[in-house]
Amino acid sequence: MNFNNRLELVQSQKLVMTTQLKQSLAILNMSKVELEEEIRKESEENPLLDIERKEEINWEAYINNIDNGYKGEKSYNPDNDLNLENIIREETNLYEYLNLQIGLYKLTELEKEICNYIIDSLDEDGYLRIEEQYILGDLGIDKFTFENCLTKIQQLDPIGVGARNLVECLIIQIKNQGIYDEDLIQIIKEDLNLIASNKIKEISKKHKLSMDKCISLVNRIKKLDPKPGKLCSSDKTVYVQPDVIVEKVDDEFIVYINERDSYVLKINNFYKEVLKNSSSDNEAKDFIKSKLNSATNLAKNIQSRNHTILKIAEAIVSSQEEFFNKGPQFIKPLKLKDIAYMIECHESTISRGVNGKYMLTPFGVYEFKYFFSSAIETTSNEMASSTSIKKIIKETIKGENKKKPLSDEQLSKILKDSGISVARRTVAKYREELQIPSSSKRREY
Repeated sequence: MNFNNRLELVQSQKLVMTTQLKQSLAILNMSKVELEEEIRKESEENPLLDIERKEEINWEAYINNIDNGYKGEKSYNPDNDLNLENIIREETNLYEYLNLQIGLYKLTELEKEICNYIIDSLDEDGYLRIEEQYILGDLGIDKFTFENCLTKIQQLDPIGVGARNLVECLIIQIKNQGIYDEDLIQIIKEDLNLIASNKIKEISKKHKLSMDKCISLVNRIKKLDPKPGKLCSSDKTVYVQPDVIVEKVDDEFIVYINERDSYVLKINNFYKEVLKNSSSDNEAKDFIKSKLNSATNLAKNIQSRNHTILKIAEAIVSSQEEFFNKGPQFIKPLKLKDIAYMIECHESTISRGVNGKYMLTPFGVYEFKYFFSSAIETTSNEMASSTSIKKIIKETIKGENKKKPLSDEQLSKILKDSGISVARRTVAKYREELQIPSSSKRREY
């Protein structure tokens, strides 16, 4: 074999992802809430960046405050006095709540240790999933002592916590209500799968119960809480914030960015002066320059994000004009590539631009993705969107006879009668996407 060393000049094309481009794509992909979190994070790490909320001034309230005050002094307002209803309650999670209750019991030191161990071992649904033998060995206690402490935990609120499985959880709740019906307890122990499938007749026949009594018992079971720990969940609700607002002005739809409660980015003037000062340390100047570039890039990328989202929103409004004039049932089929063609962008840019973005319309708040759906041909050679078909299915099921719910085949025939030819399996697919159970599971007795 012949090995030779030589130099070759090769010309090739490469896409180099700069840090700024990566940040730009990441910011475009963020929702409004995620973007605000990113801005807060950057402001904490970057001393040059100052942020403040851009809020609208309530001039009416401001003028009233001036009229009611005198020489800058506040007038007495009873609403400002101590009001217990205005005190914000500190959130308590499941574990703190249970420990607070068990602390009211008269327990020995060993019992306290065992109860605290059990409470700390519960999962977020309130169940004790750890094997009993592991707890006995870890604490060095006998089964009787363990069961005694567990029983105390199971008496705490919310009722059902401390159960080792779903059956035990439901039985604890039933007995707490003062009910000791053997048939009811037997159904819970043996037939939860039949209840989930709504097979009431099979349960009635198995336990030799009348249909009326069986229905009464099953309905009682359905009212129980399978996840009692969730009642004390400390998860905070995340509210949707629209990125754009659509308003009708003089028979024309105007689209604009929602800037209310958004952050305004400013550069701290102190560090500007440090850069101007020739006597400043060069290392400090280099640090300030890097942070200044970081703050400037963030501002540019946010501006670019808003510009892209606005263009996408305007294209959606233009394509779905009938929706904005008449309502959700008139939504048309639309694809990402249609919008990409309209605003001359790559489809991947549109995908990032619609991800997690919301639009406030005259009919409520909708996710951008809501306006994109596949097309289905109607009998009149027109095109209907899968979104509008799902809405028809949902409304039809909502108005059905609950004792004789509509099958997927019947729903398919109803759609066909209205001019939309959809196969039964497609109806089943849309129904499952809407998280609507089958007709057998929807039946009420």
